[in-house]
Amino acid sequence: MRSKAIIALLCIFAYTHASAPFVQDIGGSLAFQGQDIIGGAAVIFKPPKRVKDLIGNAAAMMATKRPARSSRPTEVARNTARPRPPTTPTDTTTAGERAEALKTQGNTYYDKGQYAQALDAYQNALKLSPRDAESQAAIGDTNITLGRFAEAAAAYEQTVRLEPDNAAAYSNLGYAYDKLGKVPESITALKNAVRLKADDAVAYNNLGASLYKAGRYQEALDAFNNAVRLSPNDADALNNLGAVLYVLEQYPRAVDNFQKAVAAKPDSADAHYNLGNAYYMTGKQREAVAAYRRAIQLRSDYVEAHTNLGSLLIALGDLRNAISELQESIRLRGSNPVAHNNLGYAYVKLGETLDRAAANQYLQQAVAEYKEALRLKPDYVKAQNNLGAAYNKLNQYREALEVLRRATRAKPDFPEAHYNLGTAFYNLGQFKEAVTEFQQTVRLKSDHADAYNSLGSALYKDLQFEPAIEAYKKALALKPANAETQNNLGTVYFRTKRYKEAAASFKEAVRLKPDYGEAHFNLALTYIALKDRKAALDEYNRLKKVDPKLAEDFFQRYMKEK
Repeated sequence: MRSKAIIALLCIFAYTHASAPFVQDIGGSLAFQGQDIIGGAAVIFKPPKRVKDLIGNAAAMMATKRPARSSRPTEVARNTARPRPPTTPTDTTTAGERAEALKTQGNTYYDKGQYAQALDAYQNALKLSPRDAESQAAIGDTNITLGRFAEAAAAYEQTVRLEPDNAAAYSNLGYAYDKLGKVPESITALKNAVRLKADDAVAYNNLGASLYKAGRYQEALDAFNNAVRLSPNDADALNNLGAVLYVLEQYPRAVDNFQKAVAAKPDSADAHYNLGNAYYMTGKQREAVAAYRRAIQLRSDYVEAHTNLGSLLIALGDLRNAISELQESIRLRGSNPVAHNNLGYAYVKLGETLDRAAANQYLQQAVAEYKEALRLKPDYVKAQNNLGAAYNKLNQYREALEVLRRATRAKPDFPEAHYNLGTAFYNLGQFKEAVTEFQQTVRLKSDHADAYNSLGSALYKDLQFEPAIEAYKKALALKPANAETQNNLGTVYFRTKRYKEAAASFKEAVRLKPDYGEAHFNLALTYIALKDRKAALDEYNRLKKVDPKLAEDFFQRYMKEK
């Protein structure tokens, strides 16, 4: 049985020396914000062709793909008799010849994957020829391969100082700067690369990635468009173009580019993951599920894909599978606050399908998950809000008050947190404070029908009857088929002795919800106030079919001969 998220209150009014139970409802479902997804899209830097590279980490939002080596060392002169690969240079050769031989030797070591020996050879060549840009570039390339990005950047800086028109060196310098977190310097270097070589698709791609990191999305879009123009079937450039379109909220175009990326590179887990996110944002939930599952097939430990798949399955009502995905995400990476938050929300939703005792157990589990999310990320405002909402559902209003105050201080423009804070105040009998929070909710979200309904109830409890009526009317304008709001409006009309208006509201409530016992009771009592005993008797007979116990209470109070 689905547990009610609305809060029923018993209001007593004096009428002919007897008490009349009018039931008001505050709000609708508590405002959880459970379905965070991680990130928008993984953006890929291109690596040098000669260097194996892992394509990034979607959680960090930036993967790196390296450009080609910045120079191609020249061969030794063909009129020399030295064999290839060369032996160690001898003292009979000139310094220039020895430097060339060392570079060739370094290339041989590099091609064999013996990078430390290659680096030693290039450095020895540089000692013999200190102004040799080729040696500097080769040192940069080898340091990139060894993950020594500061040393690589220093070598490329010397390369472009010696050869200001070396586009490839600028491109690799941009890559090294990116690895060092020097995004502005990376952008400058890559702009020089494309200025010097306007047909370099890799440099355009990497320039777009650096601009993306800097939050300069329109410029990134231009760069990625150039990369795709120059290399239309490049899966990474197509992926990146989709990523910037995603962050610019051009989701259909993002979907199109991610689909092209997947077609060009079917085994790209990142492209499938990004496609899932774009499908998610366009409301194509089934397609998003398939994309996330494909990403997980390609990379079983893809934490972000497990997290987002779990979130999506919550939206689809597949709660137990959602819980399994989120638990797997946490098993893979326990320090994932989004997964803990979303798992808490899944527990709340599953509890709503069960009886009260089971629901409370799941709510306690949800509280534990929200607390863990906040331990990992203390400023996680959505988790603060959700924890407060869970406390409200458990009737732990003071605990809710504490955490929801933190949420509204951290994010004053968070309507759901204000709504939940108002609910906590209301249930603690602090009606003026509740009014303030509900008013803030509707200021921030003018179409929040439940907040208007709750505002009406708080105003009523604070004896502000006319503003309460206006709040209920606004709630009904937004959600006309809400029987509880009609009942609440009727209650205020009755309290202010507008019995005809009260009867009209109660009639509409029972029309919308024929088994609404409290509204039948209130309508019967209103007929007595209108001195229409026959109508009251008819309504009492209807009440007996809906709620015999409440009907007996009505009979004893108002119809039994005294």
